[in-house]
Amino acid sequence: MRSLEDWELVALAKQGNYEAFDSLVQRYKSPIYTLCLYLTRNVQNAEDLVQETFIRLYKNLHTIEPKAQFKTFIFSIARNLALNQIRNERRKRNFLTRLLNFWNYNHKEPVNNMEVWAPQEKEEFATIIQQSMLELTPEHREILLLREMQGLDYESIAKVLGCQIGTVRSRLARARAQLRKVITEKGITIK
Repeated sequence: MRSLEDWELVALAKQGNYEAFDSLVQRYKSPIYTLCLYLTRNVQNAEDLVQETFIRLYKNLHTIEPKAQFKTFIFSIARNLALNQIRNERRKRNFLTRLLNFWNYNHKEPVNNMEVWAPQEKEEFATIIQQSMLELTPEHREILLLREMQGLDYESIAKVLGCQIGTVRSRLARARAQLRKVITEKGITIK
């Protein structure tokens, strides 16, 4: 059997031919993995992005039209997914950095009181913050995620939550105070 062109395989996959879709997966999984690994620099993320690329392709088979090279099309999907993931990771890191700066946390400062535990690395502190976030009320967790991780402004948060901007400000202040309290209860000194 001759090797079918990419768009021929797409046409067959649209008709429900799973072998044709599998041929596309086999043909492109390695190059897509390489692209995603290069962009994310993380093996697990690259593997997840390869899967997500083919899931997106499969879900949208019925809308795909052969306008350009298939290779260009599928690499665009993978690239966009990878860039979205990088953006989301950056938001999370920025959230942790803002928290560290907000509380003037300095992990290199010596601790005089031996009963107070001070994490040695920012990654440890990040883990504590993530665990502490899970202990917040859903309302507080939600508003912190919208503001600090998704980067929404107060007006956008107000629209998402269906409340006034003043309510957003007060909820955010209470959420930050609750998070600070939970972290402090874990023995972390916050100035």
